[in-house]
This record gives sequence, C-alpha cells and structure tokens, in this order.
Amino acid sequence: MYNTYAGQNRTDQTTEINEITILQEAFIKITDLRTIIGTITYSMSDITAVKVTKRAKSYKALWLVMAGLLFILWSIIDQTGQLFEFFNIGMVLNIVGIVSLITAKPTYAVQIQSPVGNYSILRSTNLTFIQRIADAMNTAIARRG
Repeated sequence: MYNTYAGQNRTDQTTEINEITILQEAFIKITDLRTIIGTITYSMSDITAVKVTKRAKSYKALWLVMAGLLFILWSIIDQTGQLFEFFNIGMVLNIVGIVSLITAKPTYAVQIQSPVGNYSILRSTNLTFIQRIADAMNTAIARRG
C-alpha cells in the first residue's frame, strides 16, 4: 500500500510478530511471548522463573468430625433420651468428615516468579497437567534467551 505524505510515496511497513505456540490445551495457551490462562494474559518477558508447588491436602473436614463428636457427647450426656437424634446427626457428620479426610487430594500449583513477586497462577489436583504447563512455560523462558 502506498500513501502520499508530503508529496512523496512511501510504503507502510507493518511489523508482524511471529509467535510460536508451545502448548495449547483447553483454556490454556503458552507461546514464546505470552501465557494465556482463561482470560488472563501473562507476558513471558515479565516471568523470571516457573516452578510447581505442592499444597498439602485440606484438613477442614476435621471440623465436621469435631462437630459430630460434640453432637454424640451431647446426646450421651442427656439422660432424658430426648436428644437421641443428635447421636444420629453426630454419626453422619463423623462419617462424612472421615471420608472427606481420606479422599482429600493435595493441590499442585504453577508458581511464577517475576520482579514484583511470586504468584500461583493455576491450581489443580492433577500433577501431570500442572507439570506440563510448568514445563511449557520453562521452555518459553529458555527460548526467550
């Protein structure tokens, strides 16, 4: 395309940036220039390191067990027998809490390091998925040089 500018012809030069896609899975796209997770874009030039972190499984289900034990104790202490339903409620809470504790899985995260600080940008219980993302991001950092 030619434009006339001050009486002279010149050619418009558009710089085209070629991105190399390293990984594209579901809602994640990693190129040598950026990482897109959902609707959030991270510039690879701002990321200095990527690692996988492990977060221990949650013990919040212990609160269910404790509440269940309180219901059971309350029903046992009550000598009138009118609170026997509390024993059943306590048993259900204990069973749900113990099953939740047994089946809980640890959470893994992709943690990026930038000049501003460290951020966990993606969490999952699937270690292989998280490891693939971290490896692709490290590949992008290595290609950047």
